[in-house]
Amino acid sequence: MKKIILIVFLISHTAYASNNQTDDVSPVLVNSSLPFKISIETAGFTLPGGIHSAACAQDGSQYLFITGRTNGLHGFDDGNNDFPPSLQNTNVFVVDVCKQTVKFRSLHDSSSGLTQAQIDTLSVTSPQSYQSGNTLYITGGYGVESDTGNFSTKDTLTAIDVPGLIRWVTKPSCAAPACKYIRQISNPVFQVTGGAMYQVDQCPTLLIFGQNFIGFYTTSSNGLYTKQVRKFNIIDDGKCLDVAVKESTLPDPSFRRRDLNVIPIIETNCGKKTPAFVALSGVFTLDTGVWTVPVEITASGNPSMANPDLDTTFKQGMNNYASAHIELLAKNGDMFSILLGGLTFGFFENGTFKTDPDIPFTNQITAIQRSKKGEYKQHLLPVEYPTILSTQSNPGNTLLFGAGAKFIIAPNVPIFSNGVLNLEKIKKPTTIGYIVGGIQSTLANTNGPSDSAASPYIFKVCLTPTCY
Repeated sequence: MKKIILIVFLISHTAYASNNQTDDVSPVLVNSSLPFKISIETAGFTLPGGIHSAACAQDGSQYLFITGRTNGLHGFDDGNNDFPPSLQNTNVFVVDVCKQTVKFRSLHDSSSGLTQAQIDTLSVTSPQSYQSGNTLYITGGYGVESDTGNFSTKDTLTAIDVPGLIRWVTKPSCAAPACKYIRQISNPVFQVTGGAMYQVDQCPTLLIFGQNFIGFYTTSSNGLYTKQVRKFNIIDDGKCLDVAVKESTLPDPSFRRRDLNVIPIIETNCGKKTPAFVALSGVFTLDTGVWTVPVEITASGNPSMANPDLDTTFKQGMNNYASAHIELLAKNGDMFSILLGGLTFGFFENGTFKTDPDIPFTNQITAIQRSKKGEYKQHLLPVEYPTILSTQSNPGNTLLFGAGAKFIIAPNVPIFSNGVLNLEKIKKPTTIGYIVGGIQSTLANTNGPSDSAASPYIFKVCLTPTCY
């Protein structure tokens, strides 16, 4: 049995016997007055099969999904089979949220024109990605080398012509081979999995945290964490692809993080709005705990973290793993990041806050609030994923969603250039986007690979502005 530590919820920092970055977490506030409410319901369509830990991009109402996995949470066995190559996602999905349709096509299709080595780099788990104009850039990710059977973190940068590859999927008779829309180069700077990648204005591309994992994944193995923000300029004229590597930040033991939510934010100072980033929580400390203190990162890639030893420092207690997330900027300059389920150190049971060092799955949803002054709070939202019961493993159990899922912003929702929603311009109840895929688990703490699966579900997220 997994051991659960029961505590009494207090409006103060609360101490635990844990392996986390800090021995306490900040209070998770309930029944807070917030400038929005959200609701989540199943959409009228699903994926033909589950997918998680993928990259995605948008062209109008169509969303491209590539890379990722088609099984659930990895297990640990003696056969070097925790990430079965056959369950790497080798399909390209196109989700049309207006038509409520999903089309897909295999990278192994004879018309793709791709080599097996290229397919290996396009079916990895947990790569980093971001979209610039019509181009989706993808780095790294963990996956098989088909010619040897070994596993590695790829050192590849991929540039995808998003409208072109969407046409290859949706209009195969009219499109060129997939390889015409995909360009790649290699460099050790890209050899990262489980991090995040962003680029703003004229600033360099940032490859934030993550690890370089080589070989088979076992209970005793460990990756080489970057513990840094890597910086480079992608040089791309639409035909030739190159990179100019810049000086990275020095490795910092407090940045030994992967599989985390790195969120875009808007800082408001004297009426000026400046984009930046915050790295929330993530795993693992040297003692296999979660990180609790956020790392703030400027658009140019300079990270800073508050002193974990101070009582006044915010320490994140819930939704600690990579999940679907939504960012909002309120009229008063406060930022909100809504963390949609996933894996969590803390959770509520019958109104009582509890913790579990095994970091269980949860359907509970929180919002991290960052005030205009840079002060943080975490709020429990009075909403969860819809109740869907398992019909396969552990039948009758409620499925738990969010880990490794993607939130895609609906067309015509008012956003800033970095993807943060402009809450001030949302005047009425609005469908702001959809949660696609992720891991669905039948148990909070799984006992084996059959207890979870890749989710085929698509959820619609609606937001209602409130008086604040």
